[in-house]
Formats: sequence, structure tokens, C-alpha cells
Amino acid sequence: MAQLLKAFSTGLSVLFLYVLTVFIAPIVMLLLGYSNIVSKPTLLGSSLYIIEIEETTFSTEATGFGCILAFLLGLLIYYLMKLLLGFRRGQEAR
Repeated sequence: MAQLLKAFSTGLSVLFLYVLTVFIAPIVMLLLGYSNIVSKPTLLGSSLYIIEIEETTFSTEATGFGCILAFLLGLLIYYLMKLLLGFRRGQEAR
């Protein structure tokens, strides 16, 4: 149960980083002098995020599909690290 809770926590952490990055990116782009940008990348026909910058205003959206992918990426990272660290411990025991 503790392992599942840690995996869930890692997934939520990556999800939080995704949302934070999507909401901070337009501010950084405005500070760097970029204007008139529309970014709406898609994967499997669904958008990952939407960022629109027009002159001095911006609009940003972290989509549900992007949030789900970020959470699943966090789970994948947790289990890959667990697998790699377990494999490494097995190598050291020899």
C-alpha cells in the first residue's frame, strides 16, 4: 500500500510541475520579448496545452489530456527508478 501511495505521490508531483510550467511559460516568453505566439501541440488528436500570446496579454490552458499524460509519466518515472535501483542493488549483491 505504501508503494502505491509513493507512486501516486510521484505522479501528482509531475502533474504539478506540468501545470506550473504551462502557466509560467507565457510570462517568461513575455519577459523575453516574444509576442503574437499561438502554441497548441497535439498528440493522438488531443491538445497537450494551449498558450496564446497577443501583444501584452496571454491566455494559457493545461488540458485534461496533458494532465493525464503528466500523471502517467510520473508513475512511469517512479516504477522505472524502482526497477533500475532494484537491478543495481542486485548487481552489487554479487
